[in-house]
Amino acid sequence: MLKFLINAISRALSFTKTESKGTLVLILIILMALLFKNYKVNQLKKHKYSPTDSSALEWIGTVHASYEIRKEKPEEFDKTVYYPAKKNASAKKESKPAKEKLPGDEPFIVADLNTANALDLQKVKGIGPAYSERIIKYRDILGGFTDTTQLHEVYGLHPETIRELAKHFSIQSSVKRIEINTDSIKTLIKHPYINYDLARIIINYREQHGDFTSAEDLRKIKALDDRTFLRLKPYLE
Repeated sequence: MLKFLINAISRALSFTKTESKGTLVLILIILMALLFKNYKVNQLKKHKYSPTDSSALEWIGTVHASYEIRKEKPEEFDKTVYYPAKKNASAKKESKPAKEKLPGDEPFIVADLNTANALDLQKVKGIGPAYSERIIKYRDILGGFTDTTQLHEVYGLHPETIRELAKHFSIQSSVKRIEINTDSIKTLIKHPYINYDLARIIINYREQHGDFTSAEDLRKIKALDDRTFLRLKPYLE
């Protein structure tokens, strides 16, 4: 039978035997799909709805009664009975359990960036163990931050992360001062704002002119530019 059908398709459409076999398979698939569809449609037609939800039955009765009232007394017709879905949705919304709060969801404020530990810093989005360690290490070398803008000097910190840090941290404690009249060149060059040449000039100046009496005395050193002076000033006063 199959051989007859294949030969018939081959002669009618001038197909090769392979093409004819493929066509026959395709036809069979289409016929099976149509038969399955008809079967499902018939099953749905035979199915009878038997409501078991008492609230649904009550609503159906209310709608039916309202319809009878509408025919007899239109002025007393209450159209809200046709909107049970809205009422159910409202009830569902009210019964929805509150979202469970996860650790770290609640807002936090750390008073001082200069006393924050690694775990405090890691509460900020974008700060992990590596960045928190890098911030604390730079803070220790500086002797403490004088402004949150100095976080831009920490290698690798992104501007958006710095903005998040500034929202949660502030500067409230004093910084460690540079002993400009007694520190050795080895100690001075440890500070990020003082390179070797500037440290040597500072020591030569105080040896020739005596101790500095104020931070402003450093302005007498021509090799010290205004930007560096302003960055150093909070660590000298």
